[in-house]
Amino acid sequence: MKGKVKENTHEGLQQGNIRWKGLKAYFTVEASLVMPIVIGSIIFVMGFLLFWYNRSLMEQDLSMLAVKASQVNAEDPEQFLGELRDWQRDNFSEKYYGWMREGITYSRERNVIRLSEKGMMILGDRIWKAEASGSALRMNVASFLRTCRRTSIALEDKK
Repeated sequence: MKGKVKENTHEGLQQGNIRWKGLKAYFTVEASLVMPIVIGSIIFVMGFLLFWYNRSLMEQDLSMLAVKASQVNAEDPEQFLGELRDWQRDNFSEKYYGWMREGITYSRERNVIRLSEKGMMILGDRIWKAEASGSALRMNVASFLRTCRRTSIALEDKK
């Protein structure tokens, strides 16, 4: 048996005697089963990352928009939302990929402004939905300066 190569049997492969000519196509069958799973997993992960990117971006944009809303001095809700939509359209519209956004929901309780928005992404036959929100404290310029002055005095007293 020494020096003799067994073809087309498992014993020949176990002994380390591999001859490519004459082997059956086991690798082709395994690859045809494994590759669709690998490609499908990669596509799923890319879709999930795209969804997560858009959702995080929406959260960031709403937080920045809430800070901007705290600086707007319009008392009429329609004028207020109009200014926010214009600012949002000018600054945030180019970053989203495959994402459909619904309108902004606005609420104001005393000096706190809360904004929320819903969005969805259609991936294949599935609809992935997300909601994000942002809030900011509304201050006029005089109260903001007073708060900064109090904070700097408190920090100097601690030194």
